[in-house]
Amino acid sequence: MMNSAASYYLGRVEVNPLEHTLVCDEVSISLQPKFIELLCYLAEQQPELLTRQQIIDHVWDGNSYVGEKALTNAIWHLRKAFKELDSEQEYIETVRKSGYRLLVEPVYNEPSSQIFLQISSRQLLWFSLIFCALLALTLGWYFWPTPQEKVYQSPELITQYPGRELFPSISNDGRYLVYSWRQMDRQVDLYRKDLFQPDLKHTKLTHTPGSESRSVWAHDDSKLFYYRRIGSRCEVVGVNLNDFHITKVGECASNAPSDVAVSPDGKLLAYIGVDPENPIRGVYLKKLDSEQPAKRIRCNNCEPGESEAVTFGPKGRRLAISRNLNHGNEDIFIYDLQSQTEQRVVTGLPDIRGLAWQPNSEKIVFSTVMHGNRHGYELDLQTNEQVNLNVEGFSYPAFDVNGNLYYHDWKIDTSIMRLELDSDVAASPFPLIQSEFNFRFPDYSEAAEKLAFISNESGFDEIWVAGLDGTERRQLTQLQFHAHNPVWSLDGKKIAFTANNGQESRLYVLDVLTSQLTQVNSELNYYGKARWSQDNKALYSVSSGDVYRIDIASGATRRITNGSHAVEIAHNQLIVYKRGSGFWQVNLNGEVVDEALLIEDLALANSTGWHVTNEGIYYFKVRGYDYRLSFYDFNNKQDKDVLRVPERAFSRSRGMSFVPSKQWLLFTGYESPQVDIKRMRKDFN
Repeated sequence: MMNSAASYYLGRVEVNPLEHTLVCDEVSISLQPKFIELLCYLAEQQPELLTRQQIIDHVWDGNSYVGEKALTNAIWHLRKAFKELDSEQEYIETVRKSGYRLLVEPVYNEPSSQIFLQISSRQLLWFSLIFCALLALTLGWYFWPTPQEKVYQSPELITQYPGRELFPSISNDGRYLVYSWRQMDRQVDLYRKDLFQPDLKHTKLTHTPGSESRSVWAHDDSKLFYYRRIGSRCEVVGVNLNDFHITKVGECASNAPSDVAVSPDGKLLAYIGVDPENPIRGVYLKKLDSEQPAKRIRCNNCEPGESEAVTFGPKGRRLAISRNLNHGNEDIFIYDLQSQTEQRVVTGLPDIRGLAWQPNSEKIVFSTVMHGNRHGYELDLQTNEQVNLNVEGFSYPAFDVNGNLYYHDWKIDTSIMRLELDSDVAASPFPLIQSEFNFRFPDYSEAAEKLAFISNESGFDEIWVAGLDGTERRQLTQLQFHAHNPVWSLDGKKIAFTANNGQESRLYVLDVLTSQLTQVNSELNYYGKARWSQDNKALYSVSSGDVYRIDIASGATRRITNGSHAVEIAHNQLIVYKRGSGFWQVNLNGEVVDEALLIEDLALANSTGWHVTNEGIYYFKVRGYDYRLSFYDFNNKQDKDVLRVPERAFSRSRGMSFVPSKQWLLFTGYESPQVDIKRMRKDFN
C-alpha cells in the first residue's frame, strides 16, 4: 500500500499529496485535496480499472448524491492539470460505462533509513492527553445528532396537457402555478393552475396575438410580470390580475432568451432587457413603487457578455446572473447591488437553462445542457460545493415559499430528419437515423458519400460519420468535451468543426483518412459555425457579430462584413445572413466589399438554419406560432414556402444540409413535442 502522505512520480510529474500539488519542470499546479485524494487512490490501484462506484465509495464515503458530479469534475481538473504539465502523455483513461484507470505506473521511493523517536515521560504525557482529547472529539462527533440535510423527494407530475408546459412560476401564497403553454398550431399564452384544487381546469390569463412566457408574481400576488413577443417586438409587461390592465415595463431582445425576477420585499423587478443605447442583453432594475423607468445595472468588475437568467437572493441585496461570454461559455455570477461588484461562482458551462435561488438559504439551483441532455445542479455558495440533483430533463427551476422545487421536464430526443423534395406524394419529414442517443448538426458530403453529425453515444458530444441509411456509424473524435457544427470540405477529405472544452472556444480541422486533428489558431476568441472556402484553404466563421475569413495554415484573419453566418458559393462570392436584416450577396474584389440585399426583413429560426444549392436557398423561418421551410430562387429572385411545421417541432439551432443525388433536405428534429411541469417536494432526513 502506498504511503498517501509521501510524494511520488507519475512519469515526469511529481505528486505531492501533503501540499496538494502537481509539479513538472519547476511548474507547480495546486489542486483541491479531493482531487489529489482521487489521484492517490488511482495510483494505489494502478493498473486496475476502478468503477465510478468504487471511487465514490472510497473518496466520497459512498455519497453518490455528491460524488457523481464531484467525480466527473475531479477527473476533468486532473486531466487539465496533467495536460498543462505534460501534453505528450495521457495519464487517466476513461472506459465507457465502466470507470477509470491510471495509465502511468507510480514511482514511489520509501525512505531507506529507519527513524527512531526518543520520547521523554513529559512528552509521553502530553501525547496521551492529546490522544484522549482527539478521541473525545471523535466520539462526540460520531454520536452527535446528525443535522437535518435537505433533500428532494422523487419528482411528481403537476401538468400533463398536450404540447409543452414551460417556465413554472408559483404564487407567493403557494396556491397558483402559472406557466407558458405551447400547443401545436396555436399561439403561446400564459395559463394558471390551482394547486389546491388540482382537478380544476387551468385558466387562460393572456389573450393577445403575442407569445407570452417567463412570468413572475408580484409580492402580494396581485400582478404578474412576464415577457411578450409580438412579431419583431419584445416587451416586459405587468398585468393586474384584478382588472387585467397591462402596463409596459421595458424592452427585451426579440430573438434571444430573457428572464424576470421580483425581490423578496416586492420593491424591485429585475429583468433581462435591451434599450436603444444597449443592444447587448443586460440586467435592468425597476422600482415597482415608482414611475421612474428601469435602469441598467452598473458594474465595476463585470465580465462582458450577454445576460440570460436572473434571480434575487433571499434578502434582495444580491442577484444571481447567468451570462453568455464572448468565448462561448455561460457562467454564473453573484452581483452585489450595493457595491456594484460581482463574483463568478460557476464557470465553463456550455448552456444554462434557468436558475433559481432557494428561499432563505445560500444555495442556488440551475439547469445546464451537457452533451445533449439537461441536468439540474445545486450550488452551495458558502462551500462552493455542487451537487447533482440526478434529474434528467431538469429545466428552468422555480421555488415556492416552502422550498418545493418546480421545473419543466425537457427530455426530448433529437434525430436527423429527412425531407424528400421531389416526392410525387406530399411527404412530411421523418427520421433518417434513430436510436436512444441524440443526433444533431448533420452535414452531407457528396464527394465522400458520408454524413457527418454530432452524437452523444460515447457519453460526450463527438464527431461521427455514417452512410445515408444510418449504417457504418463511426466515431471520429475522442475530445471528451462539446463538439459542434461539423462541415465537410468540398473535396470530402476533411471536416471542420467548433468545440468548447469548458474554458475556451476552439476551431478544428480533422483529416478523415489519417485521423489527424489540427487546431486552427487565430486572434479570435470565439468561433461560430465554420464554412469552407472554395479552395479548401480557408474557413469563414463569425465572431462577435462579424464574418471573418480564417487561413487554416497560418491562422491569419480578415474581417469581411457584419453578419451571423456566411457561405462562399463561388470564389470570393458569399451569401451572408444578417440577423434582423435578411440574406445578402457579398462580393470580394480585393479589399473592396460589395453587398446586395437578396431577402429583407427575414426572421430565421436560427442563423445557421439554411442551406445554399445551385438553384437557391432553403431556410427555416418563424411565422407566428409555426415554422416555414422556404426556398429563395436565384433565377426569379422570389421565395416561396415549401413546408409548414408546428412551432418548435424542429430544432432551431442545429443547421441544415442537402443531398443532391436524392433531393433530400436534412436537419435536426425533435422526436416528441411533450414537455410537462414537475415538482420535487422539500423533505428532511
